[in-house]
Amino acid sequence: MGARIRRRLGALLAAAMAALMLSPQLGALAQLPEEMVLGAGTVTEIPVSSAVRVDAVSGADAAGDAEIETELDGEGGALRLTAGDSGEGELKFSLLGVLPIRTVKLSVQPQRTLVPGGQSVGVALRTGGVVVVGNSDLGKTPSPARLAGLKSGDVIQSVDGADVTGAAQLAASIAGGETAHLTVLRDGNVMECDVTPAQDERDGQFRLGAWVRDSTAGVGTLTYYDPETGDFGALGHAITDIDTGVLMPVGEGEIYNNRVVDIKPSREGAPGELTGDFLGETEALGTVTLNSEYGIFGKAETPLESALYPEGLPVANRRQIHTGAATLITTVEGTQPKEYECEIVRLSDRTQAEARAMVIRVTDPELLALTGGIVQGMSGSPLLQDGRIIGAVTHVMVNDPTMGYGIFIETMLEEARDAVNV
Repeated sequence: MGARIRRRLGALLAAAMAALMLSPQLGALAQLPEEMVLGAGTVTEIPVSSAVRVDAVSGADAAGDAEIETELDGEGGALRLTAGDSGEGELKFSLLGVLPIRTVKLSVQPQRTLVPGGQSVGVALRTGGVVVVGNSDLGKTPSPARLAGLKSGDVIQSVDGADVTGAAQLAASIAGGETAHLTVLRDGNVMECDVTPAQDERDGQFRLGAWVRDSTAGVGTLTYYDPETGDFGALGHAITDIDTGVLMPVGEGEIYNNRVVDIKPSREGAPGELTGDFLGETEALGTVTLNSEYGIFGKAETPLESALYPEGLPVANRRQIHTGAATLITTVEGTQPKEYECEIVRLSDRTQAEARAMVIRVTDPELLALTGGIVQGMSGSPLLQDGRIIGAVTHVMVNDPTMGYGIFIETMLEEARDAVNV
């Protein structure tokens, strides 16, 4: 009888443990990142179950030397972390103090303050190398580029060891007709090939038989400016070649002040766009040094100021962002940014870096009347919540342009930091 009771109790305990593991709070804990960076003096809440035990590495109320006070709601449901000035520590989560769930390393850093953007900017990029957008036969002669294996989306980086700086320089490097050794970037991988130019019977020039692009220009929105470093970030997504979709490698690039001169409103199934005029600008606002899937980044030539928030705003970490009311700053008329109401509808897995981390909905009647919601050219518009910069608008939903996607500001800052550290 005793053994039977123990087996039943064991089965009940296992079932209870399984039910606890499936609870939303424990699911949220399992998705916590391995490392969390907290701003000095900030308060962050993490949902937990009443069955969860939280242990700091050096005591019940502090995590290491990070001076992070932990306060667990007596009813369960929330763990409140209050960050001190600086330091590092560790939190260990376990179920009933027995089954380990998650260990999270903590780091407290000075609260970062950025100036939110919202200004419409013109972006001009010259590629590092040239992007192949297609192959073409030379009259009756098959395309040498195609025969050598080059295809749309390839980036020709060098010819015979010399860097390719543009289409004209590439043409000059193969003008003699000798076999050329190419270094090519394809899908992030470097490959090499030899190609022998053919003489075009129509004009006698030696050619590769490839259409290439070495520059692009467009309109986007500034996300942030860091007054301490002079760094800026914009767009929240990559600039890609319009024909091939390949990310445009940056050789040189600038951002310019842009005046919005016209709006094509979005409607269901047809995203609208902002038309800008920056081609007459001669003074660049900043230099672009990185084009990545999380935005464009670089150094400003002069301070990029905000009339709305001249002193800047603190940066939110991922855990401080929540669904509900928010605002976005963007420019849809002239050159002056304005703040409009929106709503954070859904948050994705906050442990992952992605350009579509938030689903947002435009709720401001004025902006809806002007644009129909989100339009092309608004990418990079900073998102604010609870007095903090939380991210930027990145994409519009084609079937419902009142809605779109956003990226976490932390993701953009991490991308910019990692690029600098490389």
